[in-house]
Amino acid sequence: MIINGLDRDGETFEADVCIAGAGAAGLTLALHLADAGVSVILIESGGLKFAWRTHKLLDVIVNGASGGALLAGSRERFFGGTTNHWGGVCRAFDAYEFEQHPWVDHSGWPITRADLDPYYAAAAQWLGLPEVDRAFDPGALQVQSHPPLINATETAFSSVIWRRVPADRVQLGVWQRDAVARSKRLTCVVNTSVAELHTDPSGQRVVSVEGRNLDGKTLRFRARDFVLCTGAIENARLLLASDSVVPGGLGNEHDVVGRYFMSHEGRLLGFLMGNPALPVSREEALAKSELVGWATSTAARREHRLRGMMAFLHSGAPRKLDGELALGSLQRPPVAPAAVRDNDRRWSVLLNMEQSPNPQSRVTLSEMRDVLGVRKPALANMVPAEDMQSLRKSAELLALAVARSGLGRLQLADLSTPKDKVGGHQMGTTRMSSDPRQGVTNADARVHSVENLFIGGGSLFPTSGWQHPTFTIITLAIRLAHHLTKRHQGAA
Repeated sequence: MIINGLDRDGETFEADVCIAGAGAAGLTLALHLADAGVSVILIESGGLKFAWRTHKLLDVIVNGASGGALLAGSRERFFGGTTNHWGGVCRAFDAYEFEQHPWVDHSGWPITRADLDPYYAAAAQWLGLPEVDRAFDPGALQVQSHPPLINATETAFSSVIWRRVPADRVQLGVWQRDAVARSKRLTCVVNTSVAELHTDPSGQRVVSVEGRNLDGKTLRFRARDFVLCTGAIENARLLLASDSVVPGGLGNEHDVVGRYFMSHEGRLLGFLMGNPALPVSREEALAKSELVGWATSTAARREHRLRGMMAFLHSGAPRKLDGELALGSLQRPPVAPAAVRDNDRRWSVLLNMEQSPNPQSRVTLSEMRDVLGVRKPALANMVPAEDMQSLRKSAELLALAVARSGLGRLQLADLSTPKDKVGGHQMGTTRMSSDPRQGVTNADARVHSVENLFIGGGSLFPTSGWQHPTFTIITLAIRLAHHLTKRHQGAA
């Protein structure tokens, strides 16, 4: 059932589980719980379609000013959340991403890849993917006759290919809207924003959630368990703003809520220029039909103390490259100048860089309030200098590997400083940890100090990895649905 909160005022809704946020995590969790027989209330700040007046509630104060670019480009606030602009690109985190890396402070997850394996499989099936981990198989891809741009003897990088969700399942709000509307166990209230979580006098148990809408109406939601699935910035904001009983906000006894903010440093790495005198490489042959590229190997990351990085070929029109560093002297044989002018053999190379968890990179509350009366979040994104050193070293290793193939050369952009704007794939502000002093939730995604409050989404990630996060977000939501189902079946 879908209810427009603008049509209601002063009402109280009740269910077994109350979820805030109908994006990748919230919708996945709500539907899986309802299918398992658990009653659910799903609260969505926006409506079924995009509306500017709701979107403006995403405003973030960055360096004392409104973060308009962050608001407009990286998040959505209506039914389906950021899957409304998701590209459907999926790749699971491999086992290495969950491990503690001695050269990356605060790294390591309290769960392993094996813990997620059954839920990755369930997520792949739900999304219509034929498998969890897709291998780069030249024979299956019918490019075995093309030479590899990076040879198998190279140890710093491995070839990577991504899987895409079928087009009719990418926008979860469109794909699952009818299922939500028909459900007898799931009630979705749209156009209603969570303003505060109210606890009992001990502060250890949430008893209700207060919802407000842009018409000045108020609703209340009661449940046995509550889950925040509103994104990395908003999850932290709601915990910090819920301070009526617990000074400093819920789950924040150790001043960890909002810390360890991470995003992916998505940017132009440079241009790949194929050698026109030699055959088209495997990667070039696939680039217009598949998302293909490379990831730094575990061996290289250990040897050079690197953060993760992926680089992939992009078939869009090449853009001007400012401050490029040409490694032409490393290439053999030399590429003819004609290659630079041949756009069919010139590819933009884009990347995702892992941002390390830094406690000084954080979300706090500003003194400014939105139209609903809730304090706006303030963001200080602090990219460690070691991350940029890692990026430059990774790019150099990739350029050398390409040069040694003789099939082309890689011109690198200026990688000396982080981007001015925060990237997408925002993560980390309510991270998992077995130690309450190092994280906000435990391995089951429950806030350490609140017995019935859980978190969903990328804010759970202790480290950001180099992979696109949505597939893992959905996987964690299915895992949480399994946990909450057992919890409620046991209580029945």
